[in-house]
Amino acid sequence: MVFQDQARQNLSDALGQSYVNYIAKEKQNDLKLAKMMQRPLRASVVIAVSMKRDENKRISELDEMAAVSAAVQNMLLTCTAYGLGSFWSTPSVLHSPDMKKFLNLEEEDICMGLIYIGYPVEEWPTSHRKPLEYITEWRTQ
Repeated sequence: MVFQDQARQNLSDALGQSYVNYIAKEKQNDLKLAKMMQRPLRASVVIAVSMKRDENKRISELDEMAAVSAAVQNMLLTCTAYGLGSFWSTPSVLHSPDMKKFLNLEEEDICMGLIYIGYPVEEWPTSHRKPLEYITEWRTQ
């Protein structure tokens, strides 16, 4: 489901309401809530990425989730290739009954996250990831 224009405000409101309803009062954080509600309004487009479970369950849930994750990676790479900033977020409120209803998901469907897409306001980040040789374990036996 793709949110743009006024629909981003609707998503922001739904996220905020779900947070208040779903997260225990003692664990709620006003800064986190404000940030969650502000993100959809800062992006040009927000995509809710969901896994529609195969009714016949011919494919394992893990395989379906992996396929969705691979598709998301391709979407993020495409955004980068076109000069768009993108961010994949997986707040726990996406699994609340309120958000499932808002996203028109069936019982066994899963919202796997929100992808925020837009043009960067500032310069691209210059951070780099650790080279593979520092995090790869090679075994020969």
